[in-house]
Amino acid sequence: MRIAKATAISTLAASLLAGSAVGVMAQDEAAAEVTSFTGTLSFAEVLRESTDTDRGDGFTEYAGFTVLNSLEASDPRLTGEHTVVISSVGVPFWWEVPGRPNVVHTTVHELTNDGGSWLGEATTFSSADLDLVAPGVVALVGQDGYEGLTAYAVIDDTQDPPIISGVIFPTA
Repeated sequence: MRIAKATAISTLAASLLAGSAVGVMAQDEAAAEVTSFTGTLSFAEVLRESTDTDRGDGFTEYAGFTVLNSLEASDPRLTGEHTVVISSVGVPFWWEVPGRPNVVHTTVHELTNDGGSWLGEATTFSSADLDLVAPGVVALVGQDGYEGLTAYAVIDDTQDPPIISGVIFPTA
């Protein structure tokens, strides 16, 4: 009985170590597949104006503002038509306020090209008190030909044209 237990424990330990080595090799392979990218967004057209609602507290809700952009990226998988739906809460006419107005944006992104598409969401804000415009950070999940990939991107729209940079990596 002791020999059987010792053999079973040895077999289990060997299996765990072998599995651990395979896991490390898989992680190394995945890390090797991570690619970085940079790019620029170019405004194309407004597809839909927002629905504006005065909240009565000095802020206005802007819902559904939809813009079509063109994204030119160093990685062709992220080059294509970029549609973004923007919903915000901010001071009225925040885009006309000099400096850094108080506004929070939530955005839904879709990027499409001949190889597939990417879908994602982001939240960003700017603050007059902090004199800050936070860059948008979006996780784009690959669809169709890009299924199994995620692109993690930072959009700096304080630049003209807006700059995008990030990484693409495999995901389960």
